[in-house]
Amino acid sequence: MTKKLLTAKEFLLFIFLIAFSLILSVGGNFSYACIDGIKLWFACVFPSLFPYLFITAILTNLSITARLSKKLSPITKRLFNTGGISGFALIISLISGYPLGAKTVSDLKEKGLLTDAESVRCAAFCSTSSPMFLIGSVGSIMFNSKTFGIMLFLVHFISAILVGFIFSFYKRKDKPCDKFTMPLLKNSDNLLYDSAYQAVISVLVVGGLITIFYVLTEVLLAFNILTPAINLLSTITRDKKIAESLVLGVFECTRALKSLSQAPQHILTLPIAAALCGFGGGSVIVQSVSYLKKAKIKTALFILAKIISAVINFIIGLIISLIVL
Repeated sequence: MTKKLLTAKEFLLFIFLIAFSLILSVGGNFSYACIDGIKLWFACVFPSLFPYLFITAILTNLSITARLSKKLSPITKRLFNTGGISGFALIISLISGYPLGAKTVSDLKEKGLLTDAESVRCAAFCSTSSPMFLIGSVGSIMFNSKTFGIMLFLVHFISAILVGFIFSFYKRKDKPCDKFTMPLLKNSDNLLYDSAYQAVISVLVVGGLITIFYVLTEVLLAFNILTPAINLLSTITRDKKIAESLVLGVFECTRALKSLSQAPQHILTLPIAAALCGFGGGSVIVQSVSYLKKAKIKTALFILAKIISAVINFIIGLIISLIVL
C-alpha cells in the first residue's frame, strides 16, 4: 500500500503557509508589523519574563523549589488531587509564567512523576502569567496603574486555584503518583552561565511566536477578515477598541491588552484584561502545547482549561471591579 504524501492537515497547513507567504510578499509592506511585534515583546514581555526565567533556572538547578514543594503535598492532594510534585510545577508557573508551567508539567510526566490523569489536572492550573508581566508590564506600563496590575494578579491567582479544583474531578478515581524526587536537577560547573543560556533561549522563542502572531493578526486586519467579528462585538461592548482587544485576544494576549489599554476604562476593563490573560491566546497555547504534546498530554483538555480559566477570570474580575470601583 502506498503511503499518502500529505495528510489532510498537512495539506491545509501547506496551502495556508503558501498563501500567507504570498500575502507578505505582494499584499503590502508588513515588515512594520514584524518590527512592532518585536518592539512589543522587547518593551513588555522581555523585561517581565527574562529575570524570572533566569531565577527559575537557578532555583531548578539548586532543587530549592522542589524541596519546598514537597511540603505542599498535603495541600495539593486535597485541593487538586495531585501529588506534592505538582507544587513544584505550580511554583515555577507562578514565578515564571507562560510557558514554563507547561514545560515543567511535561518534564515531570516524561520522568514518570505524574500519571496520565494527574498530568491533565496539573496542566490545567500550572499555566499562568508571571507577576512581573501582570503587575509591571500590563499594570504599570500599559494601564499606567500598579494597583490595576496587583488586582489583575490577584484575580489570575484565584482563578488558577479554582481551575485546578475543577479539574481535580477529572478521572478522580485515578490516584496521583506517590513518587517524589528532585526533578530537573543537573550538575553544573557554571550555574550562572547555564541558567542565563536557558533563560535567553526560552525568551527568544516566546518573542518569535509573539512576533509571528502579531504579523498574522496585522494581515487579518489589513484584509478586513476580522472586521465582521469586531463590528459585531462593537455593538455589544459599545467600544471598538474593546471589541478589537477581544478578537485579537484569540491570537495573542499582549497585543490585545495593549489595545484594551487604549480604550476608555470602565467597570469591564479589569474583567476583560483578566480573561485575556487567563486564556493567553493562540501564541501562549501553541507554546504550551508544544511542550505538553511531547508528554502525550491531551491538547483538547488543555484548551478547555484555558477557556474555563478565561471565564473564571472574567467573573472574579467583575466581582472585584464591582467592589472596588
